[in-house]
Amino acid sequence: MKISEIASCTGLSKDTIRYYEKIDLLHPEVKNHHRDYHEEDIEIIEIIVKLKQTGFSLEEIKILLDWSKNTDQNKELTKEEIQNLDQIKKLFQNKYKQMLQKEEQIKEIKQVLLRADDKIEYLLEKNKKK
Repeated sequence: MKISEIASCTGLSKDTIRYYEKIDLLHPEVKNHHRDYHEEDIEIIEIIVKLKQTGFSLEEIKILLDWSKNTDQNKELTKEEIQNLDQIKKLFQNKYKQMLQKEEQIKEIKQVLLRADDKIEYLLEKNKKK
């Protein structure tokens, strides 16, 4: 799949896709100086977009993607790897707390909107009768 096709599929610009490659988030196959994208690349882009929407930075997304690619569940970890995992765990716990706070804010906003809608509906019904 060419870059124009993946841009069309994902809704991202070619420049954004190239930037994701530059910072090592995407790794398309290169054939005769042309990028060749696959379904896996679309999935990665969808993950990136979703994580960005929830407040992750591209650096944090890169950490997550690198970690998930290089994880061997049966491997004995070194002290450095354990420290890295602890940092990743703290990062994700912090993001989770931030999402819970946003979720609470959204609930409060929904309540305000529902009350406003109820008031508007009441006023419209009241004034229909006149």
